[in-house]
Amino acid sequence: MAPGRRRIRLGTNLVIATALATLGHALPDMTTAASAVGQIKVYPGISTPQGIAPGPDGALWFTNYGNDSIGRISTSGRVTGYTGTHIARPSGITPGPDGALWFTNFGNNSIGRITTAGVVSNYPGTGVSQPQGISVGPDGAMWFTNSGNKSIGRIATDGSVSNYTGTGISMPNGIAAGPDGAMWFTNYDNASIGRISTAGAVSNYPIGTGITFPLGITAGADGALWFTNAGRSSSIGRISIAGSVSTYTGAGLAGPYGITAGPDGALWFTNYGSASIGRITTAGAVSNYTGPGIDYPEGITAGPDGALWFNNSFNDSIGRISTAGAVSNYTGTGIDDPGVITAGPDGALWFTNGSSSIGRITTSGMVTRYTGTGIAGPGGMSVGRDGALWFTNRGNDSIGRITMAGAVS
Repeated sequence: MAPGRRRIRLGTNLVIATALATLGHALPDMTTAASAVGQIKVYPGISTPQGIAPGPDGALWFTNYGNDSIGRISTSGRVTGYTGTHIARPSGITPGPDGALWFTNFGNNSIGRITTAGVVSNYPGTGVSQPQGISVGPDGAMWFTNSGNKSIGRIATDGSVSNYTGTGISMPNGIAAGPDGAMWFTNYDNASIGRISTAGAVSNYPIGTGITFPLGITAGADGALWFTNAGRSSSIGRISIAGSVSTYTGAGLAGPYGITAGPDGALWFTNYGSASIGRITTAGAVSNYTGPGIDYPEGITAGPDGALWFNNSFNDSIGRISTAGAVSNYTGTGIDDPGVITAGPDGALWFTNGSSSIGRITTSGMVTRYTGTGIAGPGGMSVGRDGALWFTNRGNDSIGRITMAGAVS
């Protein structure tokens, strides 16, 4: 959110109880006709969108951090906004097991719930403090990180809130369900990995002396969690579900950033500091691959062709590496400061460009670029249930949609 923006409160007053519920104030529906290939239409009623998630009704639901509202956009482009007094700087959002959407309110220290009919409930809860990440746990409750008071929160579908603290929880950020039925999270401030059972038992595992800033984390094929350490140590970490931590270094490993499970059972990661792609087996054997044009790679994902695809933030290109280590680099007028990259349902890779455009690259290296007046600072991107790609525009407070044929709305 841009500094100095004033919060807009448009909702009705709510009566404070255990849950604060109301039918969300719906802003007028905004529907626009489909646009021509490669052109954009902006959907109004959107302000600094943050999280976005598919709803059980087939629409996309998102948080509007800029105007304190929850948005819904249908696959035909109809936008509805729901406001309420107690929605304040909503951040993360996730579909719950009860058919509703649950979200964090960073601005008023609460957890929100909205049904697909627009009924909004608010749960303050003792200990909820600047909540950010939120994820469904194996127990059917929502688990979230509290960055304000260094704790982990849990909210059941009936609205009852629990808060868990523990030595060593420090600025928890990401959170995800582990293969052991517990929730695992990264501690950015104290260089550790945290685990919390569904009964609330907290464990903290320091990664090691001199290791700082754990970033990416993913589940490996061996049933452990693997993560990148981007600080001074420049290492790859592994933590078993028993809490045993191992770290691995290797030639060329410098500033590892993104990490993903590969189709070969190994973990693949980007080395931002050494302009290379790394691979680590579950036994800890590290390989490093370089190639012309790899320059500050960040995101990485497994492609539909059995290879790994990554973006290069500094030389405006998309890279591909086979599981045998063969590196290809693709440049073109359609690639400019690429950011997020994801596999599309058409078998190609789709990515956001810092130059306010959307790019597509086939597995043979053919690049297509789509621009339009309304694309501005595209950020997150996700495949929708309608077979299109949906993305957030931070620069003009909008949600965008692009079909596999390149029609942008």
